Amino acid sequence: MQEDKSSKTFGRILLAAPFLTPALRRHALPYVPATREQLDNIFHLLRQYSTKQRRHLIDLGSGDGRIVFEAVQQGFPRATGIEINRVLVYYARLKAYVSGQSKICHFKRANLWKYDLSKYDTIVLFGVDTMMEPLLKKLSKEIADECVVITCRYQFPINYDRTHGEGIDAVWLYNSQTIQNQLSGKPTLS
Repeated sequence: MQEDKSSKTFGRILLAAPFLTPALRRHALPYVPATREQLDNIFHLLRQYSTKQRRHLIDLGSGDGRIVFEAVQQGFPRATGIEINRVLVYYARLKAYVSGQSKICHFKRANLWKYDLSKYDTIVLFGVDTMMEPLLKKLSKEIADECVVITCRYQFPINYDRTHGEGIDAVWLYNSQTIQNQLSGKPTLS
């Protein structure tokens, strides 16, 4: 009887570990799925702001992949999600395979701090307050010209180009020139 309880406890710990270990990282990013309103706000901003056809979106911390799947539904020819949680990456890959979208929806287990973002023209992320400034510095060195970055829940500590929504559903859009100019101290046109 005692052995049965021990194996159940061990099984629960094993299942919960991928979802609890983010709290042990420098920038704790718990898995919280995007709401329908947040998805609508992200793609509303992209339609409103972007004058050119966007080619490749990346979602930093893609969780179960819902932003990546929505991007493809909204007309992106390719979308990629990077996520450090192995279970969520496998889940998103399985969902892409089952839905027949595995050739255009890619999911990678990767650390966003070490991942090269230069080949993407659209970057989406749900961050936490403590990571926004270091991530802004990384982006300023890597993003391509004409790239747009959309942040959800937290904004960068610089002026944004556009915003949409309120409260936890608010999203902010920054273009590459805004990011690079503000970090270099150059004035921006508002």
